[in-house]
Amino acid sequence: MNNLNYDVQLKSRNRINNQILEHPFTDYWDIFVLKHQNPVNIGLHILGIFFFYGLLFYTWKLQNFWLLLGLPLTQLIGLTGHILFERSHIDLQDAIFSWRASSCLGRMLFRVIICKYQEDIRYRKDILSNYQINKNANI
Repeated sequence: MNNLNYDVQLKSRNRINNQILEHPFTDYWDIFVLKHQNPVNIGLHILGIFFFYGLLFYTWKLQNFWLLLGLPLTQLIGLTGHILFERSHIDLQDAIFSWRASSCLGRMLFRVIICKYQEDIRYRKDILSNYQINKNANI
């Protein structure tokens, strides 16, 4: 019973949005890319990353640890992108802090810098589209 409850929680956590609950992806990076397709949302996430590291740098430089109280603002910048521009599922654990989301944000920043992130989006959208077409064809 406990294992079934865990599977339901994981499936809910890994959904892409309210319309796409089932998908072929097992790696969170694939789900993350599909949750972050809107250019404004991507830009706000990147702004949040720079704000986060800038805040850490100035905290260290000025030795003013009160600046760390501004860290939640870095999360709000990214959440603003989801609320206003991309209505994808936001998992509370990822919104507050998770290693998987943090590593995906770093990977997204790198892929945007090397101009490969749009390819990532197209590739995952193609996989999802083919999955949905084949799933509907089998019904």
